[in-house]
This record gives sequence, structure tokens and C-alpha cells, in this order.
Amino acid sequence: KSITRKIDYRLSKSNINIATIRHGLNLLRRTDERNAISAAIINEKTHADIDNDFFVNGFNSFLSMIDDSTIINTILSAIDTFTEFDHTSNEVKEFREMIKLYAYTLDETFDFIRSYAISDKSEDEFNSHLEAIRLYRVARPIVALSANYGVPQNRERVLFIGCRKDQQLIDDVPATVSDEEKVTVYEAIHDLDFIGNGSMETSYGKRRVIEDCEPLIRTREVQGRLSQSDNAHTFAEWSKTGRFSHRFTFSCEPFYVRSIDDLKNNLFCEEPALYNHQTSSQSDEVKQRLSIIARHGAYDTDCKQELSELGLDSNKRNYTVLNPKGQSPTVVTMPDDFIHYAAHRAMTVREMARLQSFDDSFVFQGKRQTGGNKRKSEIPQYTLVGNAVPPLMARAIANTILQHIK
Repeated sequence: KSITRKIDYRLSKSNINIATIRHGLNLLRRTDERNAISAAIINEKTHADIDNDFFVNGFNSFLSMIDDSTIINTILSAIDTFTEFDHTSNEVKEFREMIKLYAYTLDETFDFIRSYAISDKSEDEFNSHLEAIRLYRVARPIVALSANYGVPQNRERVLFIGCRKDQQLIDDVPATVSDEEKVTVYEAIHDLDFIGNGSMETSYGKRRVIEDCEPLIRTREVQGRLSQSDNAHTFAEWSKTGRFSHRFTFSCEPFYVRSIDDLKNNLFCEEPALYNHQTSSQSDEVKQRLSIIARHGAYDTDCKQELSELGLDSNKRNYTVLNPKGQSPTVVTMPDDFIHYAAHRAMTVREMARLQSFDDSFVFQGKRQTGGNKRKSEIPQYTLVGNAVPPLMARAIANTILQHIK
């Protein structure tokens, strides 16, 4: 209002640039309402499968139009375009800066102020004030590798641990196993290698023995450290007896139900000794393809050429043959991305769960796998496993926090 008083009244009421500034300020004030509209549109896009079609650009353009940054840039452009403003005046300059600051987060505001502190060499004083204001500190991002915590899998995750100012700062989650102690794929799942093609096993059976891998089966403490004590077990034994059961009192044994309705009606399936250990029924063609990939050890150019010559090409972009003497790559939500090192088949849910370090008492409910639009309403077992944080890594993180808290 102060600025527009200095221009012609008719321009103030009718000029498109002035109208844009006024209406843009109105939009900025209605942050909650715009956020609600954005959420509703994004939700509608999801439900209607708006993607890779002639609708998507229109939806995205509208979402962009009501975003803070777009509104602010439009207002600034209108200010600069309106030639009747005295752009050399402090009033107009300050108005522009106010508009840019309007949608800043608290941290962005601090960064903005820091630029002034740097210019007048008062950054140390600024940092001391900032330290006094903040309740928490974050040392740095911590990159945690799950294999360092007794998980038979090379899965990296970035952690941000905020520590209250009066508590010790956490800048690392120490490994619980050395490189020589890391759990291998063979040690993790060797006892599950007795299932056939298109089968479901509900009890532990007689396993396949691979002689040169047997020395990999070693006794450990619960978190993975090698030990010969009476309380030490192999990884598979810990998985069966449970690493976490001593922490809890269970009201009943683990159970499986076919659906939510069965759960509500107490229609439980018979309690087996082993859950989620089921293989898909693979055709002879698929079995031959996986065997060839396993023989090559990788889904590389030579492997693809042989598959092509035999008419066994696959549309899949990647297959990974698990190395029994090493750790698995990051466990994913698609079972056929991995090929079992000896059985030359896709992995079962239970085997994937072992690679994540879940105890066998964890029962994964729902369908084994789903595809297409059903993924919006059904979360299959493989997805539940693949998207989880490995429990032994979570345990190490939690123990580190407990050790630092007073």
C-alpha cells in the first residue's frame, strides 16, 4: 500500500502487474489451503494413473503454479516489469527482499542471515547465537553398511541422528563385526536349501551340503561377533530360536492368516514350524535360463549371447547370482532379481528375510507378490521384506543411542 500510494490511482487499480502482486500476496497468505489443494491433486493423479499421457503436463503445471517459488517469482517479475515503480528506492528494494524471504524455512532464513554475517566478519558471533537457539545438534550424515552389524547383506543407509545439546554428540554407529566376521549368504540360508520347484515347506528339512562352504558356518554372539561360548549360536540357529524373544513376553505363538477377515473371525491357519518358505512353479525354460545365468555367474554380454542363441532371451534388465561366500547385494522387492547360488531359482520370502536378518518368528502376511494397480492397495510379502530396515542394523543403531543417553 505504501508503494502504490505513490503511483497513479487508476494504474493502481487496473494495471495487470499491480493486480499480480496483490493477488500473489493473497495466495502466499493461504499456504494451508494451497497445500490441501496440492495434496488432493496428487492423490487424484495417483488414483487415476495420470502418467505418461496427455493429462500429466496440465496437472503438473497447475501444481507448479500454486507452489511458493512460482508465486514469488511471478510477483518479483511483476515488480520488475512495472516501470512506474522507482526501482532505485530502498522501499522497492526492501519490498522485493521481503517477498523472497516470505516462504523461507527457518534454516533458509538462518542461511540468508549468515550471508550478512560473513560480509561483516561476524560469522563466529552468529554461530554462537545459533548454537544457543538450537535444541539439537547433528554431527554429520552417517553412512551405515548393514554387513558391519551382522547382516549378510551389503545395504547402505544414510542416518541423521539429532542429539539434544546437553547430551553427547553421536557421529558414528560402530561396527559390531569385523570384516573377517561378516556373515555370508551361505551361513544365513544354507539350512533352507531343501525346497523344490513350486513347493511350500512348513517345517525344516534335510539341507543340501556344499563342502567347501561348510567352514563358513560359525558360532556367534547375537549381534554377530564370533564366539565359542555356551551362549553362541550359528546365524541360522539364532534365526530359529530368536534374537529378540528374550526382550518380550508373547501372548501367543506366531501365526498366519489368509486375510484381514480371517483375522477378525479368528480363523488362523495351522501353526507351522516354518513360515513364508514357498517357491514359484517355474517352467523348464525358466529353469534352464536361470541355470545358464548361474553358470556364467553374471548376467553379462556372454551370458546374454548364449541365452539368445538358445532362444531363452529375457526382458528382465538384471539378474544377480548370489555368492554363497560373500554378502548379498541390497535386498529388493522383486524376488526374481536374485538367483539362488545352488538351486538356481528365485528366492523365497523366508530366504530374503534371512538376508535382512529377520528372525524366523517374523511372519509376513498377505500375498507373496502382486503387480500392476494392485500394488496400490496390496503390499506383498516380498515388498514388506525388501523395504524394511534390517533388524540387526536397527539394533546396533538403537544400542549406540542408548549408550550415549544420560
